Amino acid sequence: MQLRLGTMGLLAAASLLASCAGFEAQRSYDQVSKATPHGDAYHQALYEGYMEHTTFEQVKMMNYTSAMMHGHKAMMAAQGETPPVAQITDFGPQPADKVDELTQARAQLEAALTDQVRAASPEAAAYAQSFFDCWVEQQHENFQPKDIAYCRNGFYKNLKILNDAVVPVAPENVSLEADAFFDFDKYVLKDQFKPELDKIADVMIADTSTQFLVWGFTDNVGTKEYNQKLSERRAEAVAAYLESKGVSRDRMVIKGFGMTNLAVETPPQTPEARNRRVEIRRR
Repeated sequence: MQLRLGTMGLLAAASLLASCAGFEAQRSYDQVSKATPHGDAYHQALYEGYMEHTTFEQVKMMNYTSAMMHGHKAMMAAQGETPPVAQITDFGPQPADKVDELTQARAQLEAALTDQVRAASPEAAAYAQSFFDCWVEQQHENFQPKDIAYCRNGFYKNLKILNDAVVPVAPENVSLEADAFFDFDKYVLKDQFKPELDKIADVMIADTSTQFLVWGFTDNVGTKEYNQKLSERRAEAVAAYLESKGVSRDRMVIKGFGMTNLAVETPPQTPEARNRRVEIRRR
C-alpha cells in the first residue's frame, strides 16, 4: 500500500509539474503571439517564420519546451533583434547519421546570411533560418518523418533562393584603357565599348552599400593644363554613362589627375598607354 501511495504521489507531482510547464508556456505563447513586429522586412518575416513553428509546437503538439524556444526567437525578431541560428544540438543530441548533413547545412546558411542578402531577399533569408531551427528540432525528436521533411525541404528551398540571389560585390579597382574607350585626344565614349561599362554599372547598382571614385588620368605628353582638363572630361564621360544606366551620381566622386599619379613612371613627354586610363575604385 505504501508503495502504491508513493507511486501515486510521484504521478501527482509529475502532473503538477507538467501543468505548471503548460501554464508558463501558454503565458509565453500569448505574449509573443500578440507582439507587433518592428524593424525591417527580414525581421518581420523572421517573426512570422518562428511563430509558425511556435504555434505548431504549442497548439498541436503541446511540446511546450520547443514552443518556448521558438517563441523566444520570435520575440527577439519582433523587437528588431537577430536571434542566432540554432546549433545542431540546441534541442538535444542528433541521430549520428544526420550530424554531418546538419553541420554542413548550418555552415551553408551562415555563409549565405550576409547583410546584403538579408536586404535583397529578406523573406527567403528569414525562412531559411527559421526552417533550419525547425529541422534541428524535428530531427532531434526523429519520429515524425513528414514534419522532418517539411522543415528540411523548407530550409533547402529558401537556401537555394539565397544562393541564387548572391549580390555581386564590385572589385576594388577597375582600370579602363583610355585608348580603347576614347578616340585619340577625345572624351566621347566609343559605342563598341559601352557594353563593358553596362556590366560594370550592373555590379555597381547591385553593390548598394559602396561609394565609388571615378578618376581620370593621362600620360605626360603635352601640357599640364591640357592633360588636366582631358582627364576630368574623360572621368566625367564615364560617370555620366554609368549614371544613365542607373548608378546614382551621389555614389560617385569624379576627379581628374591629369599627368600626375602615373601608373608607370616615365621620363617627361613619353607616350605610355598604361598611364592613359579611367579608374573606377571602391571608396
